Amino acid sequence: MFTKVNSKVVSVDIGRSGPIVARKGAMLFYKGNVFFQPHQIAGAGMGGGVPGLGAMGGMAGRMLAGEHESTMIAQGQGEVHYGFLGIEVHVVDLGAVGGTIRVEASRLLAYGANLQASVVSVASQGGGGGGGGGGGLFGALRSAAAGAVTGQGMFTTQLSGPGSAVVLGHGGVFELEVSPNKPPVTVDPQAFVGSAGQVNTNLRSTVSWRNVGRTGGEAMQLECTGQGIVYVQASEEKL
Repeated sequence: MFTKVNSKVVSVDIGRSGPIVARKGAMLFYKGNVFFQPHQIAGAGMGGGVPGLGAMGGMAGRMLAGEHESTMIAQGQGEVHYGFLGIEVHVVDLGAVGGTIRVEASRLLAYGANLQASVVSVASQGGGGGGGGGGGLFGALRSAAAGAVTGQGMFTTQLSGPGSAVVLGHGGVFELEVSPNKPPVTVDPQAFVGSAGQVNTNLRSTVSWRNVGRTGGEAMQLECTGQGIVYVQASEEKL
């Protein structure tokens, strides 16, 4: 579906692929008869917050509004070129990774509109209560704390179905296999882009409380377990 023009730009023939959703401002240029309109990801408009969490749910809803990237959908006949701030792009074939990926909203460039897209809590990461949060109020609180410490938010974008998506990464994106038969993959939270498959993430500290504030960014790490792939950018720079 998506063709890499170079390390920082992809192109797509929307006459063949069908409509394409991309973050606002990602379209570089197009050829043909193409039109664009605002697009809404399911779950991104939950103004009332997270059901069942009361005041915490309202706070979660307000935080979500700041974490979701505005998107546009391109339709018609023609070839569209996408890129963002000169950051390297990486194309993911969902069919090759189990049909589902979860990506930080700020690191998602574009994807086929045929994919099912939704905004989900990081507390449900990996489908097994990962994310280090767990369920309910305390899970949401732990997820919020983890997001504040690492720069990750309480929510992430989930894409499911047959098709492709393009993610962004400073210095490029590489894939790390996660398997129950191998040691966990531990990632710097700032370098974490997303995951595919049944991957659980758990935020942990490598220092004691007495040393908090005396160490660098490596003090907090994201431990990834389960079965799937973790996408990591070759930098700790935030988007």
